[in-house]
Amino acid sequence: MNQSVPVIAKAWFLLRRYILTIPRFDLFLQGALLIVVFLESYVFLLMRRNAGTGYLRTINEDWLQLGVGGAEFLLGAIVAWWGRGMRHFALSGWLGATAVSGLIVLAFPFAESGRPSVELCGGDIVSGSSNLYEPQPVEDTLLVPRTVFLVITALLCALTKISVWAHGLTYLDDHEPESGPYFYGILISIRLSLGLSGQNWMRAVSVRDDWWEAQISLSMLTLMFCILFTLFPRRMEGYKEFEEKEYNCILKPIGRMVRNKAVLYQTVALALLNTALFGYVNYDTATIQAKFHVETLRQDPRTTRTIMDIFRSLVIIFFVSIFRMRFSVRRSDGVKSNTASKVGGGVCVLVAAFFCVLAGLHCQTGDMAGFDNGLYQQPKCSAECGCASERYGFAPLCILNTSTTYFSPCHAGCQTYEDLNGFQLFEECKCGPHRAVRGSCTLPECWLPYSLYLVFFTLVLAAAAASFLMQGMVILRAVQRRDKPIAIGVSFALMGLLSHVLGHFIYMLISHFTCAYEQDGICLLHTYSIWSVGVVSAGLSVLSGVCSFAASRHPAAPELLSTSDVYINDR
Repeated sequence: MNQSVPVIAKAWFLLRRYILTIPRFDLFLQGALLIVVFLESYVFLLMRRNAGTGYLRTINEDWLQLGVGGAEFLLGAIVAWWGRGMRHFALSGWLGATAVSGLIVLAFPFAESGRPSVELCGGDIVSGSSNLYEPQPVEDTLLVPRTVFLVITALLCALTKISVWAHGLTYLDDHEPESGPYFYGILISIRLSLGLSGQNWMRAVSVRDDWWEAQISLSMLTLMFCILFTLFPRRMEGYKEFEEKEYNCILKPIGRMVRNKAVLYQTVALALLNTALFGYVNYDTATIQAKFHVETLRQDPRTTRTIMDIFRSLVIIFFVSIFRMRFSVRRSDGVKSNTASKVGGGVCVLVAAFFCVLAGLHCQTGDMAGFDNGLYQQPKCSAECGCASERYGFAPLCILNTSTTYFSPCHAGCQTYEDLNGFQLFEECKCGPHRAVRGSCTLPECWLPYSLYLVFFTLVLAAAAASFLMQGMVILRAVQRRDKPIAIGVSFALMGLLSHVLGHFIYMLISHFTCAYEQDGICLLHTYSIWSVGVVSAGLSVLSGVCSFAASRHPAAPELLSTSDVYINDR
């Protein structure tokens, strides 16, 4: 026993010296954010399967997002305030709670089901073009408890992300403030590059019988990071001491944040940009379908986005890296808040310009059978086919001899098909005597504007990520060091209300008024006027830039400039 003590002490010393370091904490924090974002994305995909809609977004998902935004508003400041003295433990606690909730979901498996694809007239399926979820043929007795824990997991994922920024990021920034933009930038890059690709990568997995493998993997990885963060010390070597006060009252620090005009204006700017970006991202698929008649939910080999997803990640990381390197290690306390506000506001103008390009890009989509005055109805020639469009959504098909696009093979009345290495030919179509092919009739003409759309969508994400980086640094630099966690918490709380509740509701209204084909509360196809989403996002980006410039003109609150404070604000 006595001999084992020195061995354990030496192992702990080596662990603290070579593993439990700031670079490792940064690396673990990046991994934790990525896994939590992936888990959140997967939970929303399971919610769609839970509703029996496969890949299609439901109104329940929108209401859940509104509820998550409300929870962020009510609990954001509390999450940041609780545990700010032991930040690694606080972060570990939220990760642990999220992991446990994700694992409990496994106790309520989905009923056995097949994975049919887009259907033909009469109910036969088109195999190989998708892995959609078929509504369960038996009563799902576990629907309610599964839904409850999926909702709880989604809420915990949102609160854990707040902890990542309020506890994890400030832990890093307090130890190496000169590297603040570097730490912040890499987290933003992960969120907007790999994070937004999560649903695309896991969509097919979520509807398979072995869906639980991804769920247990993501939950266990979250639990692993929970354990790792408990090993880190409260403060590492080189930590600069500062006076910590008011550990018994949350109202005083919240009051300081509300009176700090620089923080308040910058939070509004962040909320506006967050609304513009994620509001557009939520309806990116609907925009592509309406403006280019491109099938996005299934992988048509002629319009695949896999390569673009990889390219998008590289562009975002490269673009943000420029700002990270430019504004890191230039001062002992990092970039100044007024400088960050001005740069962030300027980049917002660039974001708005890219949104305007996205709103204007389109192609001549030609005629679609069933469209009349902005509304869609299934053509009469296929009325007796019994199509269940709410299961698979937009799956365009072109009747060759008439050059007319149909919503799906079933809506065209097609009864047989032939698969030639992914190129599908349909025959015996009631709405056209000759052969039909998968995809819109104008797909070749729309290829170039659609490709340009994907490029500018990538540029929007890259520029927005850079603006998020600079605007977010203002929240860290315009307050005392002791107030950084609560500043981030208050910022996330206000963004939860302004962006994830009010802002998301605005985009829901736009979707409702531009919907051309709605069935069972699901909008299956929008009109061309969905371009207004891009215009609204551009306007919100401009307003974000204005608020960011306004934040740069406001000095820190008077109490921040007091000589009695250990920390001297860098403004």
